[in-house]
Amino acid sequence: MDDFIILTDSRQQKENHIIKEFDKQGILHIRTGLPSADYMAVRYDNKQGFYLDYSVLIDTKKDLLELCNNMTRTTEHQRVIREIELGQQLGCEKFVFIIAEDKIKSVEDIKNWSNKYTRVKGETLYKILKTFKEHHNCKFMIVPKKNMGKTIIDILTK
Repeated sequence: MDDFIILTDSRQQKENHIIKEFDKQGILHIRTGLPSADYMAVRYDNKQGFYLDYSVLIDTKKDLLELCNNMTRTTEHQRVIREIELGQQLGCEKFVFIIAEDKIKSVEDIKNWSNKYTRVKGETLYKILKTFKEHHNCKFMIVPKKNMGKTIIDILTK
């Protein structure tokens, strides 16, 4: 994939399980400051040369608790909205949240989620995500931690 590079936001904590997958698949990746999200692609074509491809942006969450905090705390919620809107201004057509979870298998399963560190019930978080998805044209994916790198590659190479 000489015509494809993955950019990783430098503010993102290093996620070695993701980077290992990029390396395993021989995908060049560069850590740099991104205006929106955690991962995006740089592509090459004969007309433009290398260019930043903002059409798909990926934001990762280490677990549902982090996503829950982002969606239910006012300042965090507003920050996430600003990030999506900035991405859309840059040309993002598909903003994807990938949440690392080994026990929850799908977004629908969030209804049954609970965590001792929050009072937010799974059913409530599910409704928040459903509404958020409708208002902000984004997608939520639940992925086992070990598959996150592969999922990012799959999304960015489509």
